[in-house]
Amino acid sequence: MRTKWTSGALIALCAFAATTGAAQDGSARIPIGVDVGIFYPQNETVKDTFDDQWFRVGITPLGFQRPEQWKFTFDIAYLRNSTSLGRATLMPITFGITRSFGTSSDVRPYVALRVGPYFGDVFSPPLGIDENKIGFDANAALGLTFGNTFYVEARYDVFSDFEGLDFSGFFLSAGVRLFEIRI
Repeated sequence: MRTKWTSGALIALCAFAATTGAAQDGSARIPIGVDVGIFYPQNETVKDTFDDQWFRVGITPLGFQRPEQWKFTFDIAYLRNSTSLGRATLMPITFGITRSFGTSSDVRPYVALRVGPYFGDVFSPPLGIDENKIGFDANAALGLTFGNTFYVEARYDVFSDFEGLDFSGFFLSAGVRLFEIRI
């Protein structure tokens, strides 16, 4: 059931992003990027139980080509880590705004601000947790695009409390423009 929900949400978000992008700039194509990276939780209990570095994979539209304009954006991420003390999976789906700066098409900095829900599934016998639920996530990111094809991003996510645990932390990721959605 989770896979159906996630797949449906991804399709709906991509369609919404494509429609919103077309309305703002008349474009019929929305470039989509896929990134991989590392998540660094900041809470000591989370680090001790689930480790201090997690793998992350994400998908987001690359609407950074027009400088000095705020544009709609979204981000879907998948984070998971497992140790002998437990396992945790977080899947934030956030929406917000992004803006790039500068006139160079070779290297362009950008900022992004996003909020939205996250799905969490956490199992840890030592902590007495075996729960899945939906919470709230907010994040702020700084990044660089290179030739409108590659990007690197640093961001901080604030996750709502999950059974007494704070999964908030830093992400470092790199991505590539993988495909375009045509409307």
